[in-house]
Amino acid sequence: MKDQEKNAIKEKPSKSFIETVTLMLRKKWLTNTAQTVLLILILIAAFIAINVFAQKLDLPEIDVTANKIYTLSDDSKNAVEKINKDVKIYIYGFEEGNTLIDFVKQYTKANNHISYEILTEESNLAKVQEFDLTSGYQIVVLETADSSKIIDASYEFYSYDYETGQEVDLTEQSLTNSLLAITAENKPKVYFTTGHDEYGLESDLGVLATYLGNESYEPVSVNLLTVGTVPEDCNLLVIMAPVKDFLESEVNVILDYINKGGNMIITTDVGNLSETYPNLTKVYDTYGVTMENKGYIYETDNQKIAANYPIVFSPEMSSTHNITSDIYSDKGQIWLIYAGRLSFKSDDELKTLNVTKEDLLTSSEKALYVKDLSTSPENVADSAETGKCVIASLVTKTITPAGEGTEAVQSQAMIMANSSFITDYKVEQLSSTYPISYLGNNKDFMLNTISELTSRENTLKIRKDMSTSTYEPTQEQHTIVLIIIFSVPIIIILAGIVVWNVRRRKK
Repeated sequence: MKDQEKNAIKEKPSKSFIETVTLMLRKKWLTNTAQTVLLILILIAAFIAINVFAQKLDLPEIDVTANKIYTLSDDSKNAVEKINKDVKIYIYGFEEGNTLIDFVKQYTKANNHISYEILTEESNLAKVQEFDLTSGYQIVVLETADSSKIIDASYEFYSYDYETGQEVDLTEQSLTNSLLAITAENKPKVYFTTGHDEYGLESDLGVLATYLGNESYEPVSVNLLTVGTVPEDCNLLVIMAPVKDFLESEVNVILDYINKGGNMIITTDVGNLSETYPNLTKVYDTYGVTMENKGYIYETDNQKIAANYPIVFSPEMSSTHNITSDIYSDKGQIWLIYAGRLSFKSDDELKTLNVTKEDLLTSSEKALYVKDLSTSPENVADSAETGKCVIASLVTKTITPAGEGTEAVQSQAMIMANSSFITDYKVEQLSSTYPISYLGNNKDFMLNTISELTSRENTLKIRKDMSTSTYEPTQEQHTIVLIIIFSVPIIIILAGIVVWNVRRRKK
């Protein structure tokens, strides 16, 4: 019998380390209430100490969103790594730990030329006063030794997709493009003609002028009659919806600019031009284009019109060209009001002129073209033409020099039968708060066009889908989460102690 007991003892498996520690805790700690409470306090203290230590280590945040909303993309990293100027990012209206600041830190890690500072009146009153910042503002300022840029973080970091009903995160796009713009070596000059009642930079194109400055362009007004020539430093000449015809001397200056390979943007609005404009017509003829300014497009595709107003619509756009491909792939929209149409010479005539074209914006096949401006909306179908209308086209003219030994040059022009889409005017059918230039992708289309015609690479367009993103909790929500994290485990432990004590007393 004793031998069997000895064999049984020998066959009994030895306890593991974890089992030994657990048994010791149960026998020496959990059998005594005071010791159990002490153990709980030790565990809580250890938990807090570990968290404090981890925060001091400044460990990288883990982005658990499927689309990596809070993670700097490889495109941005590759772009900002090339910056060789010192850039200081000042942040006002945000505190340490905010998502925006965590995001800015990723830029500082990607390039040691980039640094940041959270502005407060206590930390840097001089800068707060310099930028005229007051309580309630949420501002990001990027500053180099010779320039600066201000971003209103309360609205410029987010947009809204009216088709999907989702918020669109533009934080990375705005910050990356701003960094690239402010550190650009050269700032192309974009000249806007004056003297013919065109849309003016100060009076009608404020939003466009602001964004051009933000993208490191220099928009300038120019009166060709006064200066007598297109300035030598002109990278792009823009004619925005003139009401009066140009003088012959002005047109000769423009034609000379074209023959040297100068690029242009020419737009008009319905009824803006005089009945006859023979001088400006010479510029259109150079590119093989006829501007039909005495008619407008009446869109009948209900999927493209706004608030049942057929004169306010979203055109179809090219899916392949650099100017529109990003907008098209993002399912973006451009909004036009009273758009006209372009007509072109025959293919043989365009070939003779050494002109090629690519249509970028058109109406639908269901659209009507109304030539009688006095026709009531109810009767437009009786006299209107039906079919696709070309609204904007990029034309390229190759100029072959007369002399030998010189290379051919190319002049490109964006010609568009609409101008109001990029103005500061408001269209009640779309928004009573924002100008039409700020809606949809109107400004993107114009900025991409200017980028294309000034031979600059398109700025990054990084629009992150918010549909699967996590949310940033409010302070109240954050407090509730912390209470749950700490209180629930403590309650469970205390409940276990009570149950254990009750059971022990029953034995």
